[in-house]
Amino acid sequence: MRFVTLLFVFLIAGNCLCAAEYNSIIYLRPTDAINLNPWQADDFYSNEIADNIFEGLVRFKKNSTSVEPCLATSWSVRENGKCWHFVLRRGVKFHDNSPFNAQAVLYSFQSRLEKKQTLYQRLSFLFSFITDIRSSDPYSVEITLDRPYAPFLIALADSAAFIQSPPAAGKSSPYHPVGTGPFRFSSWSKGRSLILTRNPDYWAGRVSLEKIIFKVMPDSLGRLLQIKNGSADMALIQSGKEYEELSRRNEIAILRNPSITTHYLAFNTKKKPFDRKEIRAAFLHIINKEKMIKQIFQKLAVPAYGPLPQPLFPAAKTTLPNAFNLEAARALLKTAGMENGFTCSLYFAAGQEGIQEIADRLAVFAKKIKINIKKIKLPFAELIKISERGEHDLLIMGWSTGPDPDFFLYPLFTFSAGNSNRFFYENPELTRLLDLGKTTLDVQKRNQIYLEALVILKKDVPWIPLFHLIDTMACSKKINGLGFTPLGHVLFRDVTKESKQ
Repeated sequence: MRFVTLLFVFLIAGNCLCAAEYNSIIYLRPTDAINLNPWQADDFYSNEIADNIFEGLVRFKKNSTSVEPCLATSWSVRENGKCWHFVLRRGVKFHDNSPFNAQAVLYSFQSRLEKKQTLYQRLSFLFSFITDIRSSDPYSVEITLDRPYAPFLIALADSAAFIQSPPAAGKSSPYHPVGTGPFRFSSWSKGRSLILTRNPDYWAGRVSLEKIIFKVMPDSLGRLLQIKNGSADMALIQSGKEYEELSRRNEIAILRNPSITTHYLAFNTKKKPFDRKEIRAAFLHIINKEKMIKQIFQKLAVPAYGPLPQPLFPAAKTTLPNAFNLEAARALLKTAGMENGFTCSLYFAAGQEGIQEIADRLAVFAKKIKINIKKIKLPFAELIKISERGEHDLLIMGWSTGPDPDFFLYPLFTFSAGNSNRFFYENPELTRLLDLGKTTLDVQKRNQIYLEALVILKKDVPWIPLFHLIDTMACSKKINGLGFTPLGHVLFRDVTKESKQ
């Protein structure tokens, strides 16, 4: 009798484990998160975790660059865009059961603005114009700016503006992420896996998934095998070979999401001979973007015909690049007095799919016009330091930020605090236009400002945009409802997973 009872208990336990398995997702990622504090993290994999734990006053609609209410249910604007009044959602609790209210919002902004020069650089960039934030009651907040700021709502959807639980965020260490989102932080085995579990008290209603396991798998072959044999549910496709193999399998769905990332070739305009526009322009004629991008990335990227991805700035008309023409390149070199060629360095990151191949092709075609390129491959963190010091001649890098021209162009092409101007390029008229674009609220006038800015960039050639990635996900067909943010982070709040038949 005791044996039968134990057997029954084991059967019940086994059935529970199976049920949990079919209501959880294993998501393979090549790299682990770095920092789970969204106020500080600036890498893709950390912010993807944050997007499922935390929320802001507003958020991006799923698979869109449009903004919708989140922890604020509505807002109004006064004083020509300088005073914003937000009505807060009632009945919301943080994962530690502390209440969400105006005090949590005040804490989240005030604590970071006080330290904006050190740990919270993104907040400093996005919200340097905030002069005051106050509350007249527990469920309303008023934010005052020193000037109109056109992309303010988009800035509020950024992870730098996520609202944290004051009791949890105030603890020194170890840091424990506590938000209001659909999933709670459960555990983190660094370099191996990070687990989120369902928030049973989520204000928007109970989510379907019980658990998400973000599993670190740097080996592309390992990710491919686990997706094929069903031991994992989803993974980003990072090569044409993976795409071709997985797209032929009936049990696997392929999801594609246009990225707002631009990968580019940068010129250090402070170093000779790249201080000459003709030299930079010569490179336009040794790059056949269409052929190169198709051969290297197949369906995982599209050629970049302008700096701004189409989803980010639809007002920009797509124009074909200057044709591949070695004679035109030679003529430009001759105009600059460099027809006998020169030697230069090209830096790029190790481990990024397709970048080595692009560097190789650039070197081959540059040699045809007597330019000898010395290729230098570095770990990404080291590459950043080299580029910030300006040691490079040429640089291949990617850039992705919030879906607004201001966020995209201003850090790259001005010398403002915390900028990423790795071209060491500045044009006073371009800076004037970019400053004007920040404060212009009329949509048509603002679009015209950025169109004029793009004309200057095309003329001065401080860089050559190369390609825009298409975020491509392989996932089991049992999974439905996956969504993406504009930055390509996966959203799990609406996901369901069919049980095994």
